Amino acid sequence: MTAELRVPALALPGLFPDSLGNYLASLGLLRVLSRRWPSTRIAWRDEILQVVGGPQTLDDLLDELVRIASTQSNSDEQREWTQYDKAWSDAQKEGTKAKSGTPLARWQAEAQETYLQLFAAHAVPHARVSFNPLLGSGGNAGRRDFAAGWKQAVDALAAAPKPAKGRGKKKSEAAAGHSASPDERRSALRAFLLGEPIEWLVEKLSAGSWFSEATKLYNSGQSPSREGQVSPWAMVLACEGLPFLAGGASRRLGTRWRAVGAFPFVTQSVAPEVTGEAGRILGEIWAPLWQRPMSLAETSMLFSRGRAELRGRGALTPAAFAAAILGRGVDAGVSEFRRFTLGRTTSANTFEPRMEARFSLDTGSDSADAVSVTLERITALIEQGGFPRDRKVGQRWRVERLRGPIEAALLDVAAEPNRAEAGIAMLDAITNALDRIDRNREFRKRKIRWEPLPLDWLPSLFADQQPGEEARLALSLVSSFPVAQPFATFRFGVEWKWGETYAYYTHVERPPARWVWGPGELARVLGVVLSRRLLEQETEADRAALGRAPLPATTAQVRRWLAGEIDESLFAAWLSRLALFDWRRVPKGLRKLAPPEHQTPRADAGLALYGLIQPIVDRRALIIRNLTPHDLLADEAGARTTKAARSLVTLIRAGSLDAAVRLAAARYTMAGAQLASFDAPFGTHNPDRFVAALLLTISDRDRAVLFERWLRPRRRPKGGEVNA
Repeated sequence: MTAELRVPALALPGLFPDSLGNYLASLGLLRVLSRRWPSTRIAWRDEILQVVGGPQTLDDLLDELVRIASTQSNSDEQREWTQYDKAWSDAQKEGTKAKSGTPLARWQAEAQETYLQLFAAHAVPHARVSFNPLLGSGGNAGRRDFAAGWKQAVDALAAAPKPAKGRGKKKSEAAAGHSASPDERRSALRAFLLGEPIEWLVEKLSAGSWFSEATKLYNSGQSPSREGQVSPWAMVLACEGLPFLAGGASRRLGTRWRAVGAFPFVTQSVAPEVTGEAGRILGEIWAPLWQRPMSLAETSMLFSRGRAELRGRGALTPAAFAAAILGRGVDAGVSEFRRFTLGRTTSANTFEPRMEARFSLDTGSDSADAVSVTLERITALIEQGGFPRDRKVGQRWRVERLRGPIEAALLDVAAEPNRAEAGIAMLDAITNALDRIDRNREFRKRKIRWEPLPLDWLPSLFADQQPGEEARLALSLVSSFPVAQPFATFRFGVEWKWGETYAYYTHVERPPARWVWGPGELARVLGVVLSRRLLEQETEADRAALGRAPLPATTAQVRRWLAGEIDESLFAAWLSRLALFDWRRVPKGLRKLAPPEHQTPRADAGLALYGLIQPIVDRRALIIRNLTPHDLLADEAGARTTKAARSLVTLIRAGSLDAAVRLAAARYTMAGAQLASFDAPFGTHNPDRFVAALLLTISDRDRAVLFERWLRPRRRPKGGEVNA
C-alpha cells in the first residue's frame, strides 16, 4: 500500500487578493520562496493565499525572508532580491526625445539577460514604444519612481538598526523613520502576511500605484494631508512579482504597438459613460486566481501565454475579456479573475488601483453557455468597426455615450450572470444605443450589424419567477410575429437576413418603410405596427403561412390591457427588450414562462369583441369542434384574407365598430358559421387600445371559447351559454 504523501501548506490571510499590491506580492512570494524550495506552489482557497510544498512552518518562511533582507553588501548585484534599477532609462529618454522606439529596441538587443525579463514587463519597443499601464511610463508614474521606491524599501530592510534620538515628539518621529532591527523586521513581516496590525511602516516608497494605503491621504483630521505609509515588505515582494507581467515573445512581437496586446491579462480601459470619465482610466488588470496549487514554472507559463480569445482573436477590451473568460476561452487552471482598474484620482500624472468586480468561471448555472453566447454577440456589436466610438479631438474627448453604458452593463452580467436586474439593464442599454443609431444619419451609413440574442438566456431575466403581466403580454406579442418579419424589423430601422446557419440585423442608410415605431401613446403605436404588418403580409410571397402563438397570454391579461390597467411604459420597455432575441425557434423549456389559464375564460364585452375579430386578423387555425374538425377560416373558404383584416382594423380605428362587427359576421358566414344577431349598437371607449389588443395572442382553447359565444343557439355546443 502506497504511503500517503503530505505536503506543508501555509495560509496567509494578509495577502488578500482584493488589493492589486497584495496580488503582486503573492506572486513575488512564490518567486522568492522557489529559490530555496523549488517545489513551492501557491493557490487561493476561500480567498486566502495558500503556500503549498515550500517551507514547513511559518517560522521557516519568515527566517528565509529575513535572511534575504539582511544581506549586507555595498554591491547591488550580490543581493538576492531581483534587481530593479531601470537600466533602460537612458535609452528610453533618447527614444522619447526622438519620438521613436529604435533606441529602446537597440538597448534590448544588447542588454544582459538579467535585465530583459523585467524590462519586458515595462515596455515593448516598435516604431513607437508601448508601455504597460501597470508600470506607468517605463517604471514611473509622475513623481513615483518604482525603482527608487524598491531601492528605498530594500535598503530599509537591509540596514543595521539605528536607535532613535531625542525626546517626545522628535523621538517618535525619528523612530518612525529608522531602519528596523531583525526582530522588528520579522514581526512586521509576520503581521503583513497574516493580516495583523503593522507597526513599522515607511513613507514615500512610490507604492501608491499598487497599494491604496500608500497614497497621500487628504483630510486626515490631523493636517490637510499626510504621506501614505506601507510596509517595505509589501513593496519589495510586489516588485518581485512584476516579471510575471512580461508576455511571451510571440505576443510582444505581434502587438503592432498596442500595449494591451503585449502584456498578459492587461486590457484597454472600459468605455466612459459620461464625458468627465474619458481618459481617467489608463488600463485594466484582470488578475487570475487558481485553486489548484501551481509552481513557479506553471505560473510563469500561465502569464507568458496569458491570453483570452473571442472568436479566435485576442480579447483587448474589458467586454471582450469578460465574454471570453465566461466562454472558457482562457488557459486551464484559472478559477476566477479579479478586475482592477488603474485610474487617475487626485493627480493627472499618477494612478491608483481599484478592485471593480470578481468574475468566477464556475457560475453554477445551467444557462452558462447561453450567457456566454449572449455576451459574445453583444461584444461583437460594440466592437465592430462601424459602431460609434469615443475619440479625442484635440485636448478634449468626444464621448458618444453608446458603448460605455453597454459595456458597463455587460461587465455586471459577466460578474453576476444570475442577477436579473443586471441582464435587464444590459438590454435597456442596447435598446437605447440602437435607437440613437436609428435616429442619426451618420451612424446609419455605417450599416451596423448585430445578431439576435439566444432565447436560452431569456429565463434568467425573471430570476426563477413568473413574468409580470407586462412582460407576459410582451412575450405573447413579440413571439407571434412570423420568422420572415420579426417584431424587431418594426421596432428598429433594420433589415433582417437569416438562413439555416446565420441570422443578423443590419441598420440601413435609408430607413425601411416598415420601421413605424416612434413616440406617442403605446396603443396608437402598436396599432400602426399592426396596420404595417398586415400591409407587409399582403405583399409577402408566402401568403399561406400560418400564424403562431408559442407563448400565449391569458384572457385575464388581455382584459386588463383593454381596461387600461397595464403599466404601458413597462410594457413598452419589455417589447423593446424582447425584440433583441432570436424568435425563429422557441424552445419548449421557454413555455414555462407562459403557463396556461386552467379555468374557463370569463368573457365581458371587450373580450367578446376580441374573440370575434382576432381570429380574422390572426392566421392561426380556429377549431370549433361542433362545426368542423379543421380550421373554420381555412383558405379554401376565402373568409380570412389580409384585405378583410385591414378593413376591420381601419373600421375599428375610425370608431365604426358596428360596421366592423357586420363585416366580421359576413366573413364567418362565408365559412359556414351563423352568428347570433343583435339590435344593440357596439362601441369601445378606446379604439386604438382595442386594435393593439389584436396583436396579442391567446391559447387555441380560449379563442374557441370566446368565439362560440357568438354562435346561434342551435349551433352552440351542449351546455354552452345562450347569451353573447
